Amino acid sequence: MKGPVRFLLLAILALVPTRVAKGQASVGGTLYAPGVRTEGAVVFLLPRDATRFAEPRERQVIDQVNLRFSPRVLPLRTGTTVEFRNSDPVLHNVFGPADPGPGFNLGTYPRGEQRPHTFAEPGVHVILCNVHPEMVAYVVAVPTTYHSVVDAAGEFYVEQVPAGRYSVNVWHPQIAGFSTLLTIGEGVSGIQLELEIPK
Repeated sequence: MKGPVRFLLLAILALVPTRVAKGQASVGGTLYAPGVRTEGAVVFLLPRDATRFAEPRERQVIDQVNLRFSPRVLPLRTGTTVEFRNSDPVLHNVFGPADPGPGFNLGTYPRGEQRPHTFAEPGVHVILCNVHPEMVAYVVAVPTTYHSVVDAAGEFYVEQVPAGRYSVNVWHPQIAGFSTLLTIGEGVSGIQLELEIPK
């Protein structure tokens, strides 16, 4: 495929009655691109006001199972610590190249061990293994807790989003970055994103 995939249209916003907390919404929809599998894309919402999020307390986990990182894509709030677990009966080495941030290397360690790294810099962090170069994962660090990974059906869902103005952002390794403004009211908003590959 030549050239990046670009967003052609931000289509329909629909309100669907449901039970949600007062002043909040559940935002969902589908992501579609002809010829591109959108599973694993990250959709995240950035408040347009001065909303401040609490510092992350809970740690996330990326496991290494059957010579694969699991999950392969992990969105998280900037400043979150991830435990990189080794559940394989072989040695693994976990590292991340520089940019964003200075990069890191957790060394080589056996089954049953896990080592932490805190993702202080926003952006897409590529995770690799020196022992098994075919292994790759992505940590998408964003300054918001409103994020979702697109599933195999191309669907995403973000819960408990306060009403207000947001920029809707999408990341995918084959899709050029995208952002558009969105006003969210109470209820459930279904966002339909349609993509077109330039010829």
